Amino acid sequence: MPSRQDQLHSYQYSLQRVVAALVTHDPDPQRSPLRRAGTTALVSLLIAALAVLAATIYGIFTGNSNVSPKDASVVFQEKGTGARFVYSEADSRLHPVLNYASGLLLANAEAPEMKGISSEKLATVPLGDPLGIPDAPDSLPGKKALLTERWSVCTDNTSGAPLSTLLAGVRITDGTVLAQKGQALLVSDPGDRTYLIFGNRRFAIPAGRVDVTLNALRLGAQSPWPVSVAWINAVPAGPDLVAPRIAGVGGNSAGSDFRVGQLVTDGRQVAVILADGKAVLTEMQAALMRTVPGRQEPIAVGNDFLSIPTSQTRVSDAGDPDGLPPAVPALTDGTPAKACITLPVDKAGDGIRIDPATPQGLAVAGIPGADNSVRADRVFVERGKGAVTALAASSTAPAGSGTVSVVTDTGRQYPLANRALLTKLGYGGVRPQQIPSELISLMPMGPALDPARARQTSPQ
Repeated sequence: MPSRQDQLHSYQYSLQRVVAALVTHDPDPQRSPLRRAGTTALVSLLIAALAVLAATIYGIFTGNSNVSPKDASVVFQEKGTGARFVYSEADSRLHPVLNYASGLLLANAEAPEMKGISSEKLATVPLGDPLGIPDAPDSLPGKKALLTERWSVCTDNTSGAPLSTLLAGVRITDGTVLAQKGQALLVSDPGDRTYLIFGNRRFAIPAGRVDVTLNALRLGAQSPWPVSVAWINAVPAGPDLVAPRIAGVGGNSAGSDFRVGQLVTDGRQVAVILADGKAVLTEMQAALMRTVPGRQEPIAVGNDFLSIPTSQTRVSDAGDPDGLPPAVPALTDGTPAKACITLPVDKAGDGIRIDPATPQGLAVAGIPGADNSVRADRVFVERGKGAVTALAASSTAPAGSGTVSVVTDTGRQYPLANRALLTKLGYGGVRPQQIPSELISLMPMGPALDPARARQTSPQ
């Protein structure tokens, strides 16, 4: 007796014969009449899908996608020429823009995009006057190309007069770290001002007292090393190398037979006599006291030093991070060829390095700096890189304060009219890097990036 499965197969076979007879007029064809139709349908679907995908890719890469030339939220780039345009809803015209940055500022979107478009589509819209900011950047660094390392400025006089180079975000790893060696530099700038450089700070020697001061410090036989103004200005300033001021010189002192202003020593330390007793000096202060006109050498008092009352007035600046060096430092061995300072100085004292290897940079002669201040002779920004910076007026300035600028690999900075423009220029979410004013002011200044200025008609 046939099983249910046998009956089902028999029914399916009979049904196939009926369908074949209706379609091909043959109840027993060699292949199923629907097989060729199914294969044809599947192949047709695959070809259609590939055609749609190819058309989409072609539109993306050629600018022939469905882009309306009247879209005010994008910057159009003409296929073949690279010319850029923005559409203005105010006059219903398509305006050529002078540069990429101007196009972004003009586009009516929070974060505009640049889209390719054919010249045929552009020709369907009336042309308006050129708009944009002359000399604004035509290329901007991407988010992933922003520099984050500290900035440096170097001075180099190997080719004659000292020249300065500003290094944006370059990590300097070789050379001698001056502070870690405990040594000093004796330098002079083009204005004949002389400084002692020690501990990543500069200590000016007053004009007219250079010789007497160097002799008092036993450095009279040393010739200052010429450095650039840009470099010396970037070195944080300490107090001038002058003797402490003593009030009431020549008057009586309580508890001793000495006069105010006299120096006494027990052979180990030197003190100055004040009206109410003695005040101990550092080695540096004691040496500088020799520069005071009419001052005599310290009087050796031996053990009587302890019997002289101690003044309530503190003169010594020992332990004061803002004071003079406690002792007269030794100078570096030999004359350096180059010195760089990196700011801010890190906790390990890595600020000034002697004779490091650094890139050359681009000459920026004739280009003004910020507020017509001193600027570097050369600037180095790695090709294809850049920075979003905020001017740090001081080390205590609040984070995020100060003028925000975009720095490009042309070695120029472009200040923004306001911080909201960061998103418009493609830097949404980017936190500007705080750069000390001593360094950022050395970089040439480009035009301000301001949408109001970009909307002004540019001469053809």
